[in-house]
Amino acid sequence: MCVEHTSAEESGEPTAASGASHRSREELLRVLLDTATDLTALRDVEALLQAIVRRTRAIVVADMAYISLNDPARGDTYIRRSDGVATAAYRTLRMPLGAGVLGQVATGLAPYQTSQYAEDDAIAHDPEVDEIVRAEGVHAIMGAPLTVAGKVIGALIVADRRPRRYSPEEVGVVESVAAQAAVAIDNSLRFEEIARHAERLDREQRRSAAELTLATRVLELDRRLMDAVMVAPDVRRVLTLGAGVLDCDLRLSDPAGVVLATSEPDRSDPRDPPAPSRPDPLERPATVVAVTAATEHLGTLAASAPLDEPERALLERVAVHAALALLFARAEEDADLRGQHELHDDLLGVGGRDVPRERLDRRMRRWGLHPDDRLWCVAVATPPADLRPRLQVLRAAAARSVLTAHEDHVCLVTADPAWEESLRRTAARNGWRLRVGSGGPAPLGGLPDAHRRAQLALGSLVTLDRDGVLDGGELGMLGALLGLARSGELPPSLTAGIDPLVAYDAERSADLTRTAFYYLESDGNVARVAELLHLHRNTVRQRLERIGLLLGPGWDVSPRRLDTHLALRVRDAQVGLGR
Repeated sequence: MCVEHTSAEESGEPTAASGASHRSREELLRVLLDTATDLTALRDVEALLQAIVRRTRAIVVADMAYISLNDPARGDTYIRRSDGVATAAYRTLRMPLGAGVLGQVATGLAPYQTSQYAEDDAIAHDPEVDEIVRAEGVHAIMGAPLTVAGKVIGALIVADRRPRRYSPEEVGVVESVAAQAAVAIDNSLRFEEIARHAERLDREQRRSAAELTLATRVLELDRRLMDAVMVAPDVRRVLTLGAGVLDCDLRLSDPAGVVLATSEPDRSDPRDPPAPSRPDPLERPATVVAVTAATEHLGTLAASAPLDEPERALLERVAVHAALALLFARAEEDADLRGQHELHDDLLGVGGRDVPRERLDRRMRRWGLHPDDRLWCVAVATPPADLRPRLQVLRAAAARSVLTAHEDHVCLVTADPAWEESLRRTAARNGWRLRVGSGGPAPLGGLPDAHRRAQLALGSLVTLDRDGVLDGGELGMLGALLGLARSGELPPSLTAGIDPLVAYDAERSADLTRTAFYYLESDGNVARVAELLHLHRNTVRQRLERIGLLLGPGWDVSPRRLDTHLALRVRDAQVGLGR
């Protein structure tokens, strides 16, 4: 044991008037035995360290006691637990190994003590540490190393705020406690490490169990979703299965934000009027994932509830199968539309192909048509940007029909007598502007003519900028003229006969053109014309005289009457004379 180089008698210092030096050897042995018993029972590292410093301080009757642990990576030792230390700087002191009493004891060479720390030249002093010791008021320091199996793990130190020489018995007590404490600390640290390792293993086991559970749920969900997609590419069924697993509502929207499907069952009857609007439970979705196929963004899948990571993984699997369902449905729809397009062309004689009657009959029956049916051709005006989505809606709503798309309209060949009622319902439910031309009913051989009449009727509505459903058979000669006007093929000579009236009205803000139109529309009834124009009969007669001067004699008598009347009807269609 290393002791201070000057004796107490020579320096005149007190010789530990109290403490372990006045105790019997038997009492010290009993105290050490009790200490060993107490330390053996402790497993919590912090509680063990606190017990060591308190018991050591009590045994030696010192002002303070503290225990340090070595940090080999930094080459120093740091105070881990203390008792009786007043200043925070001292409680958190780090001492380089070999410096000061603490650093010297922590090297493990031997116990060491000094009665006057600040004046002891045998100690390697550190100015910063000396300032901390001075602030704490420490004079005497003594300690012993903590050694386990030849390895130094720290130091056990006692200190007093007065000069003091510790007796050999006191040094021996601290050394004995340090030996016991080193083993207890090492065991506690090992126990703590084992506990941490066990906890880490338990976490990993729980994580592995959770991952296994998630993988099992994903596999089971994949199996059910794949069955749903393979049986029928119904994206609503995919969402319903996903919602059942995640216990929340799901909604699939296209890239433009239009809702394609939800997990809620669709109980509406397509023949019913639009249902009143209600709040959307997914208006502000809590969790959203993208629905993609290769590099194509197909839409967005939204959940109504916030999802944790495992649940989000399940939602992403639902998104994968929703993409599959959309792609399968698209492929099936494209194949179906191609088949309908080919049948439509064959029914109307487009391309001049000679199709065997048996094959045509078989293909017609696929879409609920029969060769003996009375058929209608229906042309529905459709903006080019909305062509595909409207085809999808009409395909779902139309009964006993084939559909195909042209540049600006969808064409139906249908055997359903209630097609107009169904079409009006569909347009109202979807907020469409309805412009429809029709031709029929006609037998199978009359479909090409019915198709021409339907296109002519639709062209007339577009030319007149009117909405509604118009039968091409009601147009007569006017329809032919409007068709020519729409295509830009109407000869100017057909309407040139009324040009003098149009020019006169434009120059004088007169109303001769409309007067002539009503006159011919009412079969020359002056009284009816006066009623329609809110004029006196004499005024009407005066206008008719002016019209005769401009158009020449015989304008209202056959054969000129027909030409004039048709020209005025075309003018009415273009500018609305009768409105």
